[in-house]
Amino acid sequence: MNILEEEKMLSLDLDNITKGIGVVTATLAMLGGGYTFWDKVSSKDILTWAPEHFRISDAPVNGEFKAVVAREKHRDDCKVENFTLEVRDVDYIVHPAHPSLTKFSGPASDKIDKFGFSFVISGNHLDHITPGEATLLAQIHYICPEGDVFVHYPDHENLKFQIKEFDDSIEDPREKSHRMGH
Repeated sequence: MNILEEEKMLSLDLDNITKGIGVVTATLAMLGGGYTFWDKVSSKDILTWAPEHFRISDAPVNGEFKAVVAREKHRDDCKVENFTLEVRDVDYIVHPAHPSLTKFSGPASDKIDKFGFSFVISGNHLDHITPGEATLLAQIHYICPEGDVFVHYPDHENLKFQIKEFDDSIEDPREKSHRMGH
């Protein structure tokens, strides 16, 4: 072999090696991108509600309601950004409510976790609520690695409760700051 043939062979081997590295790199990038896409479209529920354990107390429209909700938390990588609570009255009108707490915490687990809180109906809505059966509604806004995720309470009989007539013996939240039992 002469020097020219050796240089040409060496050049072809270098081209083959470079192309091989490029193919391997592209394959790894494609697999990584494919995993990311799959990760985003696959089901990653934050929690599963256990509505059979839910309990909402009855109270006067201007009183304090107590709630117990339950869930099985599946993920620890999401942060609660906001918790919005509302009450749908017997006339299907939705009114804002103020919970005693706005953030829940606890580790992911395969066990059902119960937690309680109290809430009052927004003072400027008290005159607009029809006493009778109501439903507690909630939305929890999570910030997760894949972005914003919104979770709602399920549609379940245990989220129904009775709103009673206005009780004059209870501090009126429209006149003073309602302390919600604290």
